[in-house]
Amino acid sequence: MTPAAAAPPRAPAGTPVPRIRGVGLITGWGEGAEALAAAPAVRDAELVTAPTPALGGDRFRRATRECLLAVAATKAAVADAGLSEAEISGAGTGILYVSATGYAAANRAFLEDETSTTLHFPYTSPSAVPGEVTIELGVRGPYVNLMGGGPSTLQALGWAASWLADGRADRILVLAVEVFHDVRDLFGRARRLFAAPLLEGAACVLLEAGDGDGAIRWASALAGPPGAGRSVAAVLDGALAGLRPRFVWSAATGAGRERVEAQLLADRGARGTAPRVGEALAMGPLLGIAWARREGAPSPWLLTATWRSEYAALLWAP
Repeated sequence: MTPAAAAPPRAPAGTPVPRIRGVGLITGWGEGAEALAAAPAVRDAELVTAPTPALGGDRFRRATRECLLAVAATKAAVADAGLSEAEISGAGTGILYVSATGYAAANRAFLEDETSTTLHFPYTSPSAVPGEVTIELGVRGPYVNLMGGGPSTLQALGWAASWLADGRADRILVLAVEVFHDVRDLFGRARRLFAAPLLEGAACVLLEAGDGDGAIRWASALAGPPGAGRSVAAVLDGALAGLRPRFVWSAATGAGRERVEAQLLADRGARGTAPRVGEALAMGPLLGIAWARREGAPSPWLLTATWRSEYAALLWAP
């Protein structure tokens, strides 16, 4: 394992990098990372809505869009890994689920739709989304929900690496789902906080324990004015630990943080290498992994994200 340099608070020591076994991706641009590459250059829409997957089975008749997208993306990741659904069932597979939009759409539908009944009440809980995945695939390993944006997803990736290194699971599904269409007015009120357009969808990365000696590191801190520059610099120093990233997926938002990040990376001889595909919130880091894997990007990879006043970075260095 590569020794970790001194890092700011909340930055863990280096943990062995997991192996990316499979990726499943459904967004408003289409399925897979290929759809991100084909996204139009002019993106002036406020919302790019993802299609609702059509899943067979009677129990999916009342499932929410969040649940349907989650199950479809997870199945795609399992298929991409070349595994059968039976092979990932049982206590050896865990789930880390992340979302910034959470279960707002399901709550609104339950409260306002005249046709909703108590049968729909379970879908007002955030655990309904990974719950549908566990029921469909028979997953019974460790499980955690994280409600937040991209920094929470970076934290989930760090936890996944730790769980695999500790032997708590044989494989981990890191899943993020974002649905905006049914609550677009709520996000419209905070439109200035997000880059256009908001991107709906679901992303799942299936991870297994790696066999190399690399390390994964993440760091996070509050990075609002007036100390944004110092905070962003501390986070990047904690994650990079002197290494130069060869691939950068930046999901940082806010003019100040974007500018500071770009300058700091330029000083280190690095720059963003992936396209802007819209504001994906918690999905952002997983889109970065999908893109880097599709492109065969050389390591180490740097993924960054913001959520409200938080800025976070994760180094993936096999």
